[in-house]
Order: sequence, then structure tokens, then C-alpha cells
Amino acid sequence: MERHQSTENLPKEGLSSTGRSWNQRYGVEHRLRRIREFPEGILPPRKVRIYRRRDHLLLQWWDPGEKRTQNLRVEGDLVTAISQARGIDDRLTHFNVANTTPRHVRHEQLVDGFVGHLRQRANAGEIDVATTYRYESALRHYLDFAQQPGLTAAQRYAAGIDREFQLQLASYLNNLRIAPNGRASTTIRPMKGQAFVLDVVRSMLEWAADPEEGNLLPEGFRNPFSKRARSTQRVVRDPLKPPDITTKMAVELVQAADRFQLTIFAPLLLYGLRSGELGWLFAEHVQAGWLSVPNILELDYTTKGRRDKRFPLVRCLANLWNLESRAGTGMIYTYRAAADGQRKPPLAGRSLSELTSELRNRYVAVDSGGAAQRRQVRDRLMKDASQLSYDHVEDEFQQLARRLRGPAAATLKDFRHLFASCLQNTGMPEFYRRYLMGHAFGNAPIITYTHLTEEKVREHYQRALVTELAPLVAAIEGRAGELGVKVNTQSPPFDQLVRAN
Repeated sequence: MERHQSTENLPKEGLSSTGRSWNQRYGVEHRLRRIREFPEGILPPRKVRIYRRRDHLLLQWWDPGEKRTQNLRVEGDLVTAISQARGIDDRLTHFNVANTTPRHVRHEQLVDGFVGHLRQRANAGEIDVATTYRYESALRHYLDFAQQPGLTAAQRYAAGIDREFQLQLASYLNNLRIAPNGRASTTIRPMKGQAFVLDVVRSMLEWAADPEEGNLLPEGFRNPFSKRARSTQRVVRDPLKPPDITTKMAVELVQAADRFQLTIFAPLLLYGLRSGELGWLFAEHVQAGWLSVPNILELDYTTKGRRDKRFPLVRCLANLWNLESRAGTGMIYTYRAAADGQRKPPLAGRSLSELTSELRNRYVAVDSGGAAQRRQVRDRLMKDASQLSYDHVEDEFQQLARRLRGPAAATLKDFRHLFASCLQNTGMPEFYRRYLMGHAFGNAPIITYTHLTEEKVREHYQRALVTELAPLVAAIEGRAGELGVKVNTQSPPFDQLVRAN
């Protein structure tokens, strides 16, 4: 430590401020004096030094994590200093980190650090890069609130987040109006994802308070978002209420659809697929009378439930897909302009193996890039292959719904509501409904010991096909005939299937 020159032996004329350095004028007053003698029975800290400076105490230690000497001012007497020094000693001994971070960490720094951590986890393969995008989007609302002028001086820093801050943020989100899917051209509506934003903030604060993770919040910080408060105004949906799209409405939609729309909506109605899953169906997935909806890891794609599922192939769907003309390879669905021949994407019609090989070649060029860059490369590849995206399906649905003047509350997800309700009405066991819907089974031991068979899946599904789903199948086959869809006579017609069951 630097030695400070004493002013006691200087000549009096030297005490003038003219021509003297700061050290000569104030060095003695601000000099650190190490405390080496402690009261009897009190052991000094091992890795932390205690100094006295002017009218306060100071702790000093070497931080291996930061690779520099750290200082901490003590607000209190020698007893307080010893207590804090021992706490730092213990953390340095057991965790190799002191967690005495500065209190003045702004909300922007907090979010930047957390998002950077998420990106590192995505690069390491712990989470999907889409999770990072969703968290970033949620935290934009948090930052918009934190930048408002109504916060107190303490709340402008991350360490000042308290119960009042949590309530103010929840109130802000409840009154927030946003554009659906971030589209500025659409009509704004009240926000529906308040709970998700609050959960993301809770996760961020837990990360920041962890000394082995973010280490951005002081010791003793209490996370006010740790317990989600349920609203007393929350109303549970009436199970007797029909879905926003009923069977009758779905039949009307099928009868009004053109060939392209019919091809899209038919599997949504008969299989309850998620709209985003259509663009990942390949002709290679249709084998031995079954349609597989798998995770395609070679194309860096996983289903929402991260679980494969299979459906018995329905004849009307096979007719609509016309797999014979595809030579059994390539994506089943492409966007309208590519399907109509108006556009010719460079990779249109490529098989699954060809797209996999092309993606590997493109990854070589960005081998040093992170998960986000690799995802951009993958998405660009699928666009070059004319992939049908969720937005394409949504646009087709909205066009048809407006033409039919359907209920404003109806969405694409209501197809899954209708499908699940039809399965329930046929008495299908919950285990099989979960399988066909792509939902998680749970972790109970009885689930681990239970195994499904193809025969039972086909039996339960065909029972639903000839009862609850029968009006939809008849409408799809009738509309396909009106549109001149070629019928594949190798698969049994629907009326024979009805008689067989």
C-alpha cells in the first residue's frame, strides 16, 4: 500500500495550498490505518483486512472471481465490520466469490446481463434459442415500466425492487395495450401475457441474486416476485361452454375453402395438429398407413412438447396430399405462391436428406457463430425450401373467417379445442388423448410403466373418426370432390370404414 507523507515535520510555509499535491494536503486525513489488534476472544478475519479511514471503517480483500482487490465501506462500528468480514470470509472459502456487488446496478444492466446469460445457455444447448427471444420480448415491457418517471430514487436501481415495485409493474401490465404478434398495423388490444412477463422477471431476479450466477444484487435481497399472487377476479372457464369453433362452423369453413386452404385445415381438424407443425411434415413421414409428426433433430427442429407422435392415415388426407406425384420425398406443405407455381424457391422439392445435407454445409460457414445465428441460417434454408410457416396458415384462416363472418374470438388454436373435445366425447382414455394431442404424460410411476400399442391407438382414433369426427371427414371428402381432387382407390373409402366399425 502507498505510504503517505506526514505533514507534521513540514515547515509552516509548506502548509499553504499553493503548489502542494492532494497527497500532501489530505493524505494524512484519508490514510488507511489497518486494525490489527482485536478485543480478547475475538478472532480476526482470515482473508479480509479491516481498515479505519477518517470517520468510518473499510473492508479490503482479494477477489479471485474479479481478479482484483475489492473494497467495502462499513456503515457501523467495529462489531459490524467484523461480522461482515466473516461473512465475506466464508463465501470466499466455500464459493470463491464474495458477492459484495455495488448496489447501483440499473435495470438496463440487469436485463443485458440476464439476456447475455440466456444466449450463452442457448449456445451451450441448454435451452432453445426461441426461449431467448420470448424472454427478451417480455423484458421489453419490464424496461418500459422501469424507465417511467414515477419510480422512487431507490427503485431506479435493481437493488431497490420491492413489493411496491412488483405491484406497480403488475398494474402497468394489466392496463397495457399491445398489437398482436408485434404487428404495428393491427388493432391494439389488452395484453394477455401478464403472468408470463412476471415469471420472466422472477427468473431474472433469482439469477441476479445468485452469487454463482449473475451476482448483481446485494446479499440479503428478497425477490418480491418469488410468489405469484392469484387474482381474486380470475374466472374459471365453464367446461360446458362449447369451443369458439364448433363442428357445424368447421364444416362451413371446409365447404367454403379453396383447394389450398382445404389441404391446410383438414389435418388441423382431423389430427389436432399445431399450425406450426404443418411446415415440418415430409412425405418421408408417411409410411405403412401412418403419419409421423417427429422431432427432426438433423434440421434443429423439435415439437412444442418435444415428443414424437403418430396418426393413422386418413384417406381424404392422402388424397389431398397426392404423395404419388412427390415420389415419396419432400415437404408436404409449401406456401401458396410456391404451391401455385408463382415462385420457384431454390430448394423447393428437396428431400429431407438433401435439406439436412445442405444445412450442414451452411453451418460450416458460421461455425463460430452462436445459436441465434445458426437458427437464422436454418430459417433461411427452410424459406428457400418454400416452407409453410405459422404466419401463412394464420393469414389463410383470417381471410376465410372474415369472409364467413365467423366469431371474432375464434383462432387457429380452437381447432385443437374442437379436436380434444371430440376425442373426449368418444370416451377415449386420457392417456391416448394426451398422446394424440402431443401433451406430456407426467412423471408418475404408473405412467412410466404404461406402454401404448399401435393397435389400440388406431382403434381409439377410428372410433372417433366414425363418430364425432364423421361430419368433418364427410365435409372434407365432399369438398375435395367438388374441387376435383383425385381419389386414391388403394385406401378404404370412408363409408366402408364406418361399416367396419
